[in-house]
Amino acid sequence: MSRDGTHVVPLGDGLAAFADARACPPGFAAEALPDLLSRAFGFPVPVLYPRQRHTDLVFTFSGTPPPPGRAVAVGVCDALITAEAGVALAVQTADCLPVAIAGPGVVAMVHAGWRGLAAGLLPKTVALVTAQFGIPPAHLQAVIGVGVGPCHYPVGREVVEALSRRLGSLDGVSWDGRVDLAACAQRSLVAAGLPPLQVRVLPGCTACSPHHHSYRRDADSAGRQWAAVVLPPAGAPTGP
Repeated sequence: MSRDGTHVVPLGDGLAAFADARACPPGFAAEALPDLLSRAFGFPVPVLYPRQRHTDLVFTFSGTPPPPGRAVAVGVCDALITAEAGVALAVQTADCLPVAIAGPGVVAMVHAGWRGLAAGLLPKTVALVTAQFGIPPAHLQAVIGVGVGPCHYPVGREVVEALSRRLGSLDGVSWDGRVDLAACAQRSLVAAGLPPLQVRVLPGCTACSPHHHSYRRDADSAGRQWAAVVLPPAGAPTGP
């Protein structure tokens, strides 16, 4: 479903929300996230978000959450995991991929650019979900949000080589010096054990879309859009 520039997707036991530039105009601050996501999900939430640095670091939150309406930065990482109901995990993007993962009683949110993909951030997140919560990869689902498409993503040889070291052959996901980041992420998740039919890719390209921020298109003037995932608390509605 789509509401005011925010696309909400049921995902396993969770809900994922992908908010584009209409919902996150230039200057949109993390402090406004709880209100945006509470309206999207249909219940009040606190929000945890990372200081993104294109790392392979993953943060797992467990414990007493902040009160609804708070947005809290958890430190430097590029993926978040929680089994705490009612706590939204969020990342911001402007060409990189927002990737939501969910299974029985657990959700994860990942900021995946080419560096994160080459570093194995997605399989690392899947492995940690399995190790920490006992959820086999085959029981997980994922949604890959809109990022830059291959139409606007020419890259240097070092990017192709780095992705090749992680993914093996790039046949079908790289050609003519261009890379399909979403297809790389999909391949990475399937290699980590998710069934292909349980990995969904939202269509589009941030650089092509008038409704998305894009660093490739707008350089330093680009804004950021946000994406999030949450386990609804008991008794909560399943969407707006």
